[in-house]
Amino acid sequence: MSNRIKSPDRGMPVAVTGIGMICPLGISTSAVWGNMLRGKSGIGRITKFDAGECATQIGGQLPEEYFELEKKKTPKRLFKQTIRTSRIIRLCSHEALNDSSIKSDEIDAYRCGVIIGTSGSSVRGPDDIGGPETKRFKIIREMINALSAWISIENGFKGPSFTVSAAYTSGSYAIARAFDLIRWGMLDVAVVGGVDCLLTENNVKRGNSMKLLSIENDGPQKAVRPFDQKRDGFVLSDGGCALVIESYEHALKRNADVYAWMMGYASFSEAYSLHSYSPNGTGMEQTIELTLENSGIPKEKIGYVNANGTSTIVNDLRETAAIKKVFGEHAYDLLISSQKSMLGHCVGGADAIEFAATALALKTQKIPPTINYEFPDPGCDLNYVPNATVSISNLKAAITNSFGFGGHNCVIVLARDP
Repeated sequence: MSNRIKSPDRGMPVAVTGIGMICPLGISTSAVWGNMLRGKSGIGRITKFDAGECATQIGGQLPEEYFELEKKKTPKRLFKQTIRTSRIIRLCSHEALNDSSIKSDEIDAYRCGVIIGTSGSSVRGPDDIGGPETKRFKIIREMINALSAWISIENGFKGPSFTVSAAYTSGSYAIARAFDLIRWGMLDVAVVGGVDCLLTENNVKRGNSMKLLSIENDGPQKAVRPFDQKRDGFVLSDGGCALVIESYEHALKRNADVYAWMMGYASFSEAYSLHSYSPNGTGMEQTIELTLENSGIPKEKIGYVNANGTSTIVNDLRETAAIKKVFGEHAYDLLISSQKSMLGHCVGGADAIEFAATALALKTQKIPPTINYEFPDPGCDLNYVPNATVSISNLKAAITNSFGFGGHNCVIVLARDP
């Protein structure tokens, strides 16, 4: 892999110091993480629209308490000027910044940035049509860069602020880009993350036409089953996650409480297809391999893989093949799990949530399960942490995998200690 492009260097690690999450499992990090560890499913019958004409009639809706929070924490004028994705990521950023305990007098606003990932498909969704009072705000409501701009404006952050889009890997790309800017010495602090609200009738019908979504409507909570032989696809969900990441020096200077340390990443475009992965998982394999090389962490130090784990037949097989090719016999010692079994697929928000779950796993030494794993697939023969959380005491490093439509691959390495 030495002939391929690497991250800028193996410089100092980057600290993860704040997390904020809103998704079908809850409207706070503590609620979401607690439900993950309990193996709770956030999937149910769709009630936000009439799904009677859809082959898939289940999905991951936001909890009812979210709408109460949104109304309470969003000024009326701001509500008119934003769509739901902007409001979700804004509220997530509030929690993440509070969680990080960063104080305004501790930071240089010109060295604080905001980078948010989204598929972009949430714009002009039926949830955000608005009324006559929103018409004059149409342009700013629908700007994709509004996701990052609102956070920058509200906090007075004057560093780079922008939105990135790379399908399912949008959140990871946002985190990786901020990691680069911190390592290059351009930022001390960044608010990063991802968000999408794609649970709509139109998107469900599109997903059905491509045979991506589960049609196990009679058992919503059992429908998404990554790596299980009876898997038949994922379901769409709404949600997002924001994180605060900081340079090594900045975090140590203020004695920050650190969840985990980001050690390196790699991203590749497979240049193969807009809707399928390269044969035999070679694109996935190359991305994992280069990520480990860039981070400088030996393969045998990795104890946990937060899998892309979409619950589609081809993806799960190829991801398993890639893990085995990279790690060899050590693959059978790895703990591997997929939060999509509980969350469904939040698309642009999925990998940011999974990055946060990886950091929390390192901090707490608890591995959330892959629920609904009942029927082993001979082609998926690794330890997918079936159905129950595993507590360990020696998890030192982990990777989180993101593989998206269009061949966008991104893998990130996190460590417990710097």
